[in-house]
Amino acid sequence: MDTKEVERIYNLANLSVPEEDLELMADKYNKVTDFIERIFEVDTTGVDMLEIIAPHQAVLRKDEIKQSLPRDKALENAKNTEYGYFKLNWKL
Repeated sequence: MDTKEVERIYNLANLSVPEEDLELMADKYNKVTDFIERIFEVDTTGVDMLEIIAPHQAVLRKDEIKQSLPRDKALENAKNTEYGYFKLNWKL
């Protein structure tokens, strides 16, 4: 991954990254993806499949009806809005 790709990912997430950190972030992304590639190269021939599912009891809260956030308050920090809704940039 190069610095332009890092910048593109940050822009998609509406985040900013200082110019001096772009190279560092690209290096970190590359280290992670290299590590993942090495995991896929591990020979697991003869290793039994093992699934462990811990017993889990989901605790759910009771639904409570509350007043919604006013639309203008919800949109006040939005980067882009249109017709009273969030406007998303879908260019990938």
